[in-house]
Parts: sequence; C-alpha cells; structure tokens
Amino acid sequence: MTFKQMYDRVKFTLGAEEIVGNDEVALIKDFLNAGVVNILTRCRPYTRQVQLNLTADTEIHDMAGDILSLLDVQAPDGSFLQRYSREDITRMQKAGEPGFAYEEPLFWYSPVPSDDMSITAYGIFRPTAMSADGDTPTTGNMGGLNPEFHEAIVIYALWKMGEYVQHEGSQQGERWRIQYEGQDGTEGEIARIKRILAKRVTPQGQRRRDLTGNLGGLSGSGSYTGIA
Repeated sequence: MTFKQMYDRVKFTLGAEEIVGNDEVALIKDFLNAGVVNILTRCRPYTRQVQLNLTADTEIHDMAGDILSLLDVQAPDGSFLQRYSREDITRMQKAGEPGFAYEEPLFWYSPVPSDDMSITAYGIFRPTAMSADGDTPTTGNMGGLNPEFHEAIVIYALWKMGEYVQHEGSQQGERWRIQYEGQDGTEGEIARIKRILAKRVTPQGQRRRDLTGNLGGLSGSGSYTGIA
C-alpha cells in the first residue's frame, strides 16, 4: 500500500476531519509512521548491514537514536563479538578484552580503538518517515516492510486514532489494539508477523529431541544397556 492508501483507509474508517484548524489526517500520518517503527522494533523484519564509524580513544559512542535494535557486531578480522552489559564492557575496555554493549543510543566497543576505524554491524535502523502520497513502507529506507505487513500498520494507526477521538464503535480503539497486539501475545498482527518471519529463517522441520543421552542406548537385541 502507498502512504495515501493507508491514511485514506484510516480517515474513511473513522470519519476523520481534514479541515483547517482540525486536520486529523496529519495525526493519522504520524501514527502510520509510528506504526512502522513499532513493527520494526518488536518484530525485527528488516535487518540491515551497515558500517559504524568509531572515533579513536573514545569509550562511549553516541549513535543518536539511528539504531532501533543492534543484533550483531563484527571485529575488523570478521569475527563476531559477544554482547555484554555496560558494567562488564567498561571493565573489559580497561583490560583490552573484545566485546561490545549497546543501550540506545550509546555504544561501547572493546578494546577502545587507538585510531579512527569502521566496523560492520547488523541491526534494525530508524526509517525515514513517509511524507509523499506515493511513499511506501516497502522501500528500504522507509522500513523495508513487505506488503503482507502493511495491514498491521493501518491497524496500529486505527488503534491510536480510536483512542484519540474516543471512537465508540471500537471501544476507544480497544478492538483494534487487540487485533494488533492480541489479548495474550499469541494472537494479533504482531504475533502473525513474528510467525511468518520465524518460518522464513527456519524453513526446516522442527527438530525432535534425542533422548538417548538421558535414557542410554539400546543393544542390538533390544535389551536396555543403561549408562556406564
């Protein structure tokens, strides 16, 4: 869906006003962009590789909120670094041990670089807000969300606008909140997106537990041998 198709859906569903002095469509647009960020943060559907530029002799780097979720970081030799708490990484920086920590928007890298350097990172990054009618969250820098996830953005905006206008038919947006989040976290659009993503990254069948290590092996005759 395009940005215009999305805000028209919300506008016509709620009968929102679009007049000077009370332009509710502007608020709908804000909620649609907030919905993209919410889905990216909670579901991580569009992981990207970027280069992080680190300043020499700097223990803490301010990423200015560009990173929504940092998943992995590679050292210059290509190895993946382990993630630590800020307390542990501060100790490790003093000892020169490898690792990283991230608490938005601050990033710690160890060992502290003695020269300016660039490292590879993988994460979810803040998208550019949609503004033009033809914009779409499918575009990489606007979220990279596949078309099957666009309905969730609309439902998020309906939920927030339903609260704002105190929409009686949806119980002040509660019906759309349940449709978006589910009652217990197992249903709703967020859970659906997570299931789709889980299937895409793990296409093989579910692994079955091998209980041999717990029960011991069986002899050729079928007599239980036990564990030595």
